[in-house]
Amino acid sequence: MAVPPPDDLPKSASGRIPKWVVDEAMGRPVEAPGFRSYGVPDPLKPSARGRPSKTRRWLSALLAVCIVSGLVYVAQHLGINPSTAPAVIAGVPALGGPGGTVAGEPHPINGPMPGLEEESSPIGVPATLSGRPSASYRFEATQPDGSTPVAWSPCRPIHYVVRAAHQPRGGAAGIRAALAAASAATGFRFIPDGMTSESPILDRDPYLPNRYGDRWAPVLIAWATKAEVPDFETDVAGLAGPAWVRTPSGDDAIVSGRVYLDPAKYTLIARTAGRAAANAVILHEVGHLLGLDHVNDRKQVMFPRSGPDSPTRFQRGDLTGLAALGSGACQPDA
Repeated sequence: MAVPPPDDLPKSASGRIPKWVVDEAMGRPVEAPGFRSYGVPDPLKPSARGRPSKTRRWLSALLAVCIVSGLVYVAQHLGINPSTAPAVIAGVPALGGPGGTVAGEPHPINGPMPGLEEESSPIGVPATLSGRPSASYRFEATQPDGSTPVAWSPCRPIHYVVRAAHQPRGGAAGIRAALAAASAATGFRFIPDGMTSESPILDRDPYLPNRYGDRWAPVLIAWATKAEVPDFETDVAGLAGPAWVRTPSGDDAIVSGRVYLDPAKYTLIARTAGRAAANAVILHEVGHLLGLDHVNDRKQVMFPRSGPDSPTRFQRGDLTGLAALGSGACQPDA
């Protein structure tokens, strides 16, 4: 007989108890919210008593998380494990799929010619960790073998574009720093393709030839408004995820992705907790982009909720997972 959860759990304003709250109280693994969550006050509502102290603001943020206020929005990642649903990528039909094309064969209808910029060996090397590896990491998805992570090909660069509209002060530097840290941990090489006017949408197609030509669309990094990303109406500060395809060889390969950031919350976090704490939101979302999922370890960047003691750099569990993602196989048929 199942043991019922405690009856004194914090509820949202509507009376709902999020599943992760119940799981945490019962000592079960937490199925974390899909997005990086900060329990922060409304960033557009000034305090009637003037600017509170840094400590007071962080206590308010933590209290908002603890009581699971009406701002809390629990969402699941849009990415679906292709080993169980190979015909779906982030809620849209898969591109390519089993029996797709390989380099030199006819051009696929719903994807680019495979193998663009693919080298015969990895173009970078993941960071080497000394000492005992950490188990505090999880992958977004695994290959059909159930253990190998779905990852980007280490044998080609990852291109990205930035939609700079609404970009807050320090945001550009935060993006560069997050990508540099991710590159050092994985060996992946990021290439900026400049600015874009592309609007952020949740079901973004990884193949946009009319905008980006005959290649997989570069990663879109965008500072988004609440109208564009309704989840930003809550305490969600960022949203990110990869898009992958099933190759003819039977492997799944990440080929594109998106990182959407809330400029208002970034500014508020920077003002109340410091620039490093705000940049940690970007770092967390880049972790998702590369294939990391949430973990239950509060000492890792990939923990889904944050406070004044949260890390601002990738920790040992994060780095262990990122090194594994950077050690994948080349994907010439993607």
